[in-house]
Amino acid sequence: MADSKNVGVVNARGLNITRSDDRRYWRWVKETETSDDVAELLNLSQGTQYEVVLVAKMKTRAYGWDAPVNFKLTHADTTNHGTINLEDMFKDSKDQWKDIKLGEFLASANQGNIEFWLYKFGGKWKSGLVIKSVAVRPKS
Repeated sequence: MADSKNVGVVNARGLNITRSDDRRYWRWVKETETSDDVAELLNLSQGTQYEVVLVAKMKTRAYGWDAPVNFKLTHADTTNHGTINLEDMFKDSKDQWKDIKLGEFLASANQGNIEFWLYKFGGKWKSGLVIKSVAVRPKS
């Protein structure tokens, strides 16, 4: 029996990936398991410190965010994890885009995958978080 919970998915072609049309940085390939187009990052600048940022906003009528949510970021040998209280973060800035830092890593010869999660198991139903993008950018 199918689960009745709502799920939202945006495939890679639906994301706004900077320089995704530049073959020096990205390549589009078909995922063999799903036949979906996926974007493969070819190069990060070795020795550069990068940060991973979720760009999001909280709608004025959002609810269920009073308890912190968990985040996790992994890249090669680096793991960042912790909690974020999104209600506090957006307290005075509802309906405004905000950068939410999920972590950082140093690009090395061992590039590997970049994986990130924002999750909360159990608790209250949640509504009103709007995600615009995820940015992997050199730390300024």
